Amino acid sequence: MQNLTASVGRGGLNLRPDVLLVQGLLKAKGFDPGQPDGRCGPLTITAIRRFQTSFLPMPDGLIEPSKNSWQRLIGAAKGLPAPAPAPLPKEWEGDPARWSAEKKMSSMKLELAVKVRQVLVALTAKGFQPKVFYGWRSVTVQAKLFAEGKSKVKFSFHNAQLPDGTPNAHAADIIDARYAWTAEAESSGFWKALGVAAKVQGLIWGGDWVSFRDWAHVQLVANSELARVKKESGL
Repeated sequence: MQNLTASVGRGGLNLRPDVLLVQGLLKAKGFDPGQPDGRCGPLTITAIRRFQTSFLPMPDGLIEPSKNSWQRLIGAAKGLPAPAPAPLPKEWEGDPARWSAEKKMSSMKLELAVKVRQVLVALTAKGFQPKVFYGWRSVTVQAKLFAEGKSKVKFSFHNAQLPDGTPNAHAADIIDARYAWTAEAESSGFWKALGVAAKVQGLIWGGDWVSFRDWAHVQLVANSELARVKKESGL
């Protein structure tokens, strides 16, 4: 790990190599500072503050060598209690399956939302009526699905969020509005078409899984990344 040589952020010295380092670390933890360019602009300072909200009562937008924010950013804080998960912002409360299509899209990580939109376009062009059933969903909803045997995991890529509690789903469930999970979804060719469209976008399709065929499910990264995503979510 490269060392931070001087302060980065609001009022910082903001040397280009230091800013690039902080921008890369922030981006890796899910706090988007914009395109890493070595310049500490408003997006970078906002990303620093959002990162700090999980452990500082008054985020200052500044990261300094060897100080708390730097240690937290590199994951090397010793003897510090893990921050409690941030409460869910009120605008994201309620049943996520009943949210509007756009709200479901906005609950996803931007990269996933862009790809899901392309999947929907491709399926519509083939005469299907695709809709997102789930984008993000809370860990409480996930626990209920697990208890009902509808999911094999207690934490899913659907549950991913930023440490400030903002939904940042890495997965989506896509169905045909006419068929949902009924037999017609398979006989109509919808599941197969979904798998093809998802893979064109570089997404992983749950219908390929042997142990648990999650036909409606598409996700952004491999299952091996689940522990990392959970940690970055602060859950």
